[in-house]
Amino acid sequence: MLPIRPKVGHPRTAGCVAAQVDGDILDDVISAWLTDHDTNDTDPAETTPPAIAVHGKSLRGTFARTGGTGVHPLAAITHDTATVPGQRQVPAGSSEITWLPPLPDTIDLTGRVVTADALHTTADHAHYLHQHGADYVFTVKENQHRLHGLLDTLPWHEIPTHITSGHRHSERRTIQLAPLGEFFGYPTIGFPHAPHAFLIERYTTHHTSRKRSAHAAFGLTSLTGHPAQIGGYVRGHWHIENKLHWVRDVTYNEDQSRARTSTAPRVMASLRNLATSAHRQAGHTNIAKALRHTARNATQALTLLGIPA
Repeated sequence: MLPIRPKVGHPRTAGCVAAQVDGDILDDVISAWLTDHDTNDTDPAETTPPAIAVHGKSLRGTFARTGGTGVHPLAAITHDTATVPGQRQVPAGSSEITWLPPLPDTIDLTGRVVTADALHTTADHAHYLHQHGADYVFTVKENQHRLHGLLDTLPWHEIPTHITSGHRHSERRTIQLAPLGEFFGYPTIGFPHAPHAFLIERYTTHHTSRKRSAHAAFGLTSLTGHPAQIGGYVRGHWHIENKLHWVRDVTYNEDQSRARTSTAPRVMASLRNLATSAHRQAGHTNIAKALRHTARNATQALTLLGIPA
């Protein structure tokens, strides 16, 4: 007797079903499933606080002919395991700024560190994270004129410098951590729950072209750790670009997706998050290789999700 093989539906059917799914409910279910299947048993007392990076990405092909923002999911990714514990779609005409607080509501923030780019460096977000037992590492850009100007006036020449080197390019990184408070005699920076400001400078020489570049970034944090720890959180923040957005763009060809209407684009992005996170929880670091392995047998995907095949 021949074995019964599972039938795979037509891609058009999958697209029609995705267009009928409530994206928020799906993301909540995925978040709960990933939390239940998280096997990370590291003792928090022996490591630095775990971190979550928050960043948004507009889905190509979802922009209306008349303009607009298109479908723009705001996702969170863990620094250590690169899994996606939560995602929310930013409504058209709105901004990521107003949608960071609803996103962590699906995530237990107690004892965690949230990293975000300058768009989210606001007093409201600092208060929100503090109230939920989380710390933050925020960057500050030049377009935040007052805050950036105050940070620039700190006496960085008097503050000890921690130096590290990169390996991919000839890179030299320096980070300085400045304590804040009127008793230090520094300019007063009234940002909530921020005992420290930091300055990170990177000097890079490319191996082949020998071109040199320099980049400096200011930031604020509620942490009181070592400069190297803060620098690690800043570098770890960009895992969301390298290990999520890049994987969805390149490995899943998200930009070529034909699902562009209704809730389908957001739902398909959520399912890609689930697949990527499930593979990472199973110990796979190369998602493209893991997908090829799963594609050889349809039951492999069911096994990955803990579904009897």
